[in-house]
Amino acid sequence: MIDTNIIFLPLFGFLIGLLVSTLGGGGGGLFVPILTLVFGIPTQVAIATSLASVLPTTLMGAFSHYRQGNVEIRTGLILGIGGIIGTLLGAYFANMIPSILLRKILGIFTLIMLIPMLLSVRKRRKDTDEIIEGNEDNNKDENKINSNRLTGTKRIIASFFGVASGIMAGVFGISGTPPVIAGLYSLGLPAMLVVGTSVFVLIFNSVAGIGGYYLLGRLDMTLIILLGGGSAIGAFLGPVLLKKIDSATIEKIYAPLLVGMMLILGLAMIFA
Repeated sequence: MIDTNIIFLPLFGFLIGLLVSTLGGGGGGLFVPILTLVFGIPTQVAIATSLASVLPTTLMGAFSHYRQGNVEIRTGLILGIGGIIGTLLGAYFANMIPSILLRKILGIFTLIMLIPMLLSVRKRRKDTDEIIEGNEDNNKDENKINSNRLTGTKRIIASFFGVASGIMAGVFGISGTPPVIAGLYSLGLPAMLVVGTSVFVLIFNSVAGIGGYYLLGRLDMTLIILLGGGSAIGAFLGPVLLKKIDSATIEKIYAPLLVGMMLILGLAMIFA
């Protein structure tokens, strides 16, 4: 293996899985920087490992949303197909870039990610209040109405957002959520359907990334098992922990901690 410190990978996976499931995101951008900087893993291998490690969490999340009626399958499949194409293209291009240069590009991208992250923190409480105050029956009717109004042209346009999401996933090793959410909102879907369907679409990105990097010889199953196993356990325990912690306390700790980590990791990837 690359580094004897990989025995600590399950712990890092557990912590990141806990972060994602408890705080609603942010962990995907930590996988690749930690794998490259802390464990000395080549960037392309780290990207492949990241995409594979988030698959268990994504599957569990999509299944949960599906049971709640929050997944628009037809639209999700169209964006998912676009995601497959984009992810395979992204993996191909990432494999052509020298590892050191790709790491610096990832560092710049990590710093850029801080901008929407900071904006989302400000909107988090407002969005949560709107969802809680909404009537469940009205949400179901709204979901049905919006789904039936989707035209073929809009679905085709939305598929391009899926391609963009896939390219982001294939090149940077993250889920590629922002383009998917943008595409779903452009279709006029309500918030609950956007959230559930986006998680469903990300499954396609992850699976395509695994397949693409496997064909390129960049997949390390030992790393995936160690990191993904810990991540799955953390994702499972996250909701349990969430019930025992005051949400206001989580918000106060989450924002500065995550922003600080992303800032440090981004700068380190650029200048290391």
